[in-house]
Amino acid sequence: MFKRIGCYPVRCIVFCLLQLCCGSLFAFQTKKTDPAIRTIDSLIALAPGQIRSDIAKAQKTIATINRLSLAANYKHGVLESLFDQCWLLYHTGSIDRCIISVDSIIEHTPGIYGDPGAMKFNILKGQCYVKKTQFSLAIKEFSVALKLAEKNKDEGGKAGTVLSIGWAYMENKKFHEAIDFFTEILKIKAPNQYLDKATVLNNIASCYNSLAKYKEAANYARQAVTDSRADNNLIDLANGLNILAGAIDQQGDTKQALAYLNEASKVRAKVGDPAMLASDYLELSDMYRKNGQFAQAVAYAQKGVNISKKNNINLKLQAGYEALAGSLEAAGNYKQADSYYKKLIAYKDTANTAANNEAMADLLVKYNTQKKITENLQLKHDNLNARLTLANKQRWLTLSVALAILIIIISIFSYINTRNRYQTRLALQQITEQKNRTLAVLETEENERRRIAADLHDGVSQMLAAVSIQLKKHDRSIEIAHDLLEQAAAEVRAVSHQMTSELLKHYGLVKAIENNLAQLNSPGSPAQFHFFNMVENGNVDELLQVMLYRSFQELVNNINKHAQATEVNIHLTINEETTLLMIEDDGIGFDTKNDHNGLGLRSLASRIKVFNGDLMIDSIPGNGTTVIVKFDTPSLT
Repeated sequence: MFKRIGCYPVRCIVFCLLQLCCGSLFAFQTKKTDPAIRTIDSLIALAPGQIRSDIAKAQKTIATINRLSLAANYKHGVLESLFDQCWLLYHTGSIDRCIISVDSIIEHTPGIYGDPGAMKFNILKGQCYVKKTQFSLAIKEFSVALKLAEKNKDEGGKAGTVLSIGWAYMENKKFHEAIDFFTEILKIKAPNQYLDKATVLNNIASCYNSLAKYKEAANYARQAVTDSRADNNLIDLANGLNILAGAIDQQGDTKQALAYLNEASKVRAKVGDPAMLASDYLELSDMYRKNGQFAQAVAYAQKGVNISKKNNINLKLQAGYEALAGSLEAAGNYKQADSYYKKLIAYKDTANTAANNEAMADLLVKYNTQKKITENLQLKHDNLNARLTLANKQRWLTLSVALAILIIIISIFSYINTRNRYQTRLALQQITEQKNRTLAVLETEENERRRIAADLHDGVSQMLAAVSIQLKKHDRSIEIAHDLLEQAAAEVRAVSHQMTSELLKHYGLVKAIENNLAQLNSPGSPAQFHFFNMVENGNVDELLQVMLYRSFQELVNNINKHAQATEVNIHLTINEETTLLMIEDDGIGFDTKNDHNGLGLRSLASRIKVFNGDLMIDSIPGNGTTVIVKFDTPSLT
């Protein structure tokens, strides 16, 4: 994603926070006519480009921004320098320290979200959670950042947030969804100098490589390389050349792929990223080995080993020893290859030790065989005739025994297979019957709801309306009775609509939820409900739509009764792979370990299972509740 390296001490972040919090809090907005502020703003704009081309210069610039901003009481500049320091923590692999620093800055900076750049802290925290593979927490942080970007009409911030979301999907191996997000960024009217455009193109190219669509990958990688050259963006240039080399190699042009990889390694050396440079060298070694150029393969593998040793990059050193041993083995130098396999064993974990020992033993056999091949030729010739005679005698006996064993094995296997198929068929039949009975109950229950609702609307409601008309004809002394009848009629109509939603039947799930939330968001309502939907596939089974709508009603009613929430977010996602309803509130929450689910939630969970779905509840006392209803497929079959 972002390729920044280097690190500021955490004590610098703490010192800046003390400066922000002590004394009177200076405002975000400072007169832009102040020369000192204009200087700081120009340095803030300069820092991202320097990070992509000259890390050392970027570190000095960040330090200067921090010093000048503190001297000028310019809070926006201090926050920008703090963000860059956290960013550097993130890229040195200090993920937990980065999260702690971001949380501390957000907590100890009053009014932080009044600054237009504050959302970057949420984006960075989300990226930390992605590296920890905690994707649900990451998406929460990205959602906060996206809301802030849309509120501030910040197209560049919106693009950065969508880029992070796409990266999360890419790291989660959901390449098609990631490509959709990255492509959306290219449609956003971000600033012309949007520095992450090459990163977006590289990410799309990488996804296409993973999907084995090498022509598309090459096209996007070439565009990223072109943009990176124009902007002198060395990090993305090196990444683009590396991705382009992989795509070209898969299309059969090894010579051109080698040229791109060589250029990538030279650019990477300027960036100063030893881990990525070691990777480039090892990829060059692998490509030369595949091309039969073993001397070059050995040379680049040795370079990868050397730079890994120098920078204590154990993981790359392990890969380097493996590449070097493989190249030497391919070149026929078994003895030297064996020495590197011995070094490789020292870096392998317990699970891989046996495999490496076997490889090393195999190399030793090859080496010793090569030395003694002349001595053994005659001995092999003498033994050959004797072995052939003995083999002829044993052949018929072996075949007879093998045939008998084979017949026994086939008989046993046939019996077991027939029995297992019968048991499996019986179990599936029982599950299907149970599922059909449950679905029939659900469908009958829904039809009964509709019948009762119709009776209320067509019967009781009409009778109340008739009585109301008759009351209007009499003396005004019964006006109170008339009002009560009007209220009763309204209640009947509300119950009727609650029991069966005509919008759900005629216009679908999204309209039904929107209509319900419009009623819940009436003036004076203690909680505000927000609805977000990504419905790509509207062809959902009618009963499953009803199940989702009833789940939504049950969960929203629970929030209104118990949660004491002020903000509620409802997310609905329907695509070819999954159907998901997520409802999160900022209410009082509850302890999921000690608090037993009520009858309504237990009933809801059992019904969801009928549709092969899951009900997940995440709640902490005082920190709100998140409930997820998920189905792996949008249909019943």
